[in-house]
Amino acid sequence: MSGGISMLQIGSYVDGKYKVLNKIGQGGMSVVYLALNEKANKTWAIKEVRKDGQQDFTTVKQGLIAETNILKELNHKYLPSIIDVIDDGDSFLIVMDYIQGKSLDKILKGSMEKEGLPIALDDVIAWGKQLCEVFYYLHTRPNPIIYRDMKPGNVMLKPDGEISLIDFGTARTFKQGNREDTTCLGTPGYASPEQYGGNGQSTPRSDIYCLGATLHHLITGRNPSPTPFNFPKITQCRPSLVDEIPREDMNKLLGLEMIIDRCTQYEPENRYESCLEMLYDLEHIEELSLPYRKKLRKKLLGFGVSAAVAVLCGGISLGCMLMENKTEQSGYDYYVDQAEKSDGTAKVNYAKKAVAIDPGKEEAYLVYLDALRNDEDGFSGQDSQDFKALLQQMAGRQTYEEVLEDNLDGYTELAYELGMAYYFPGGAGKPAGDKELAKKWFGIVAQAVLSDDQLKAFGLDSTEKLSADKIQEYDIDTNLVETFLSICSYYGKVGQEDTVTGEIKYSYSDFWVELNGLVGGLPETISTESRERLTQLRLLNDVSYQLYENAKQFVSDAGVDKTTFQGALAAIETRVSGADTGSNQTAQRIRDNTITTVDNTKKLVESLYAQNSDAVKSGGDQ
Repeated sequence: MSGGISMLQIGSYVDGKYKVLNKIGQGGMSVVYLALNEKANKTWAIKEVRKDGQQDFTTVKQGLIAETNILKELNHKYLPSIIDVIDDGDSFLIVMDYIQGKSLDKILKGSMEKEGLPIALDDVIAWGKQLCEVFYYLHTRPNPIIYRDMKPGNVMLKPDGEISLIDFGTARTFKQGNREDTTCLGTPGYASPEQYGGNGQSTPRSDIYCLGATLHHLITGRNPSPTPFNFPKITQCRPSLVDEIPREDMNKLLGLEMIIDRCTQYEPENRYESCLEMLYDLEHIEELSLPYRKKLRKKLLGFGVSAAVAVLCGGISLGCMLMENKTEQSGYDYYVDQAEKSDGTAKVNYAKKAVAIDPGKEEAYLVYLDALRNDEDGFSGQDSQDFKALLQQMAGRQTYEEVLEDNLDGYTELAYELGMAYYFPGGAGKPAGDKELAKKWFGIVAQAVLSDDQLKAFGLDSTEKLSADKIQEYDIDTNLVETFLSICSYYGKVGQEDTVTGEIKYSYSDFWVELNGLVGGLPETISTESRERLTQLRLLNDVSYQLYENAKQFVSDAGVDKTTFQGALAAIETRVSGADTGSNQTAQRIRDNTITTVDNTKKLVESLYAQNSDAVKSGGDQ
């Protein structure tokens, strides 16, 4: 507003119903008044945006109208309500809730002047939780709202201890010059890198950056405006925190440090994906820092006795050690670690939480898949749907799967395990699995581990290859991949005539050879190594099922004789019966299912050959 002059007069009426009581605030190009609706006996705040001195007031007004129309539809306890919008020609008036209390920047300033200290740890955490709630609400509207200007001055603390997010006017985007004020896309120091100079589109992660910058300012007292994009760890920026915080609250402090560090990452993809995810970490802040503390303790012990004495004597600040040794463990590692230690639903939830933090890493997907495969039902149809839904979740403009694809090593390892899961679903039901989906995932693996000549046989294109060391590290059996892909390619098509040539492309003789080749490729003694043991048992379980399901065709179409069939069953039975499953219930269940299937197949084979013998005798009698 030009010269800070306002048109509204104290004691005057706005729109015939709001009596202006006094001016309560001024900044940029707007003035805020306290007004009273005498009929309703309720006070309101009126923000006046003046035309005076504005080079592009028409654009400003259009932006205000558009945004206030959106805000009038919002309803959240941490947001002021917009009641009325009035255009009187020379100015634009917004009537909204009057929020009693103080802005966080004034509270911070008062604390620094009175006590020489910034905001207390518990208050920063509590306000952070409330802000996460309101930002998540804004970001999940049918038309998501990106606030873009989060800073202490735009948050009011009410007498009841709850916050209110204020100043939604887009007029703030036209303020010029002042580092503490808003330039074209946010407040320098608080605004995310992508808000500067058209470097990228503002997203929910832009607000998360601003929120992290705000929390950093509140806990350290360090204004980020003079040095944008620079957020030292809070224990480095304010080493005295370590001494000021009670020992029992140290986990909270270190957890907050981890959260703020993640919020203020330069690249948007390295920040929290959503405020809901950030809120979860704030609500579990002490748990979040535990792995960090364990690593830190080991680092400190590594300094030896003299360093320990120095710490005790105050010669070395623990905050400095935190700065020098950078021992923090990410939230991703924490949730993966917790998932690996858990079972059932807890394991699944921890794993999914880790995936949401970094969908480009494979570890959490593998733990999640392990949890689904090793329950009593095995990898069921519902499990398949759940895993597919996880892969299709969005991380910005990409799905989780698309993000993971950029990690060739991790994507290939997961594809191999998913191929195995679909090929060998396990559980108490039929082990046939979903060979079409198995084919998809084994195809992805094949492109990374098989030669170009091998790929041609399956009609697959050549792509970037996995190194031999990685193939060995991930325990990928390339021969099995080729065999599984071959079986999946003609699964369900065995014995069917080609509609064009009339020839049988995939015969039961070919199928018999493939299945027995799988068994023959296994050692006679099942491995005792957990993962390899499960793979071998699942393979034998699947082959036994295929022999049972296709026994009639193997006898009649492929011409397998009784001795050969019995020998194939014996080869499976010998390996499975002698398997040492230890205490692994999944391995025990697969072994028992396989033995039952072999027994049933033996009976079926006896019946089939008896029928053939009777048929031969009957033909001879005629």
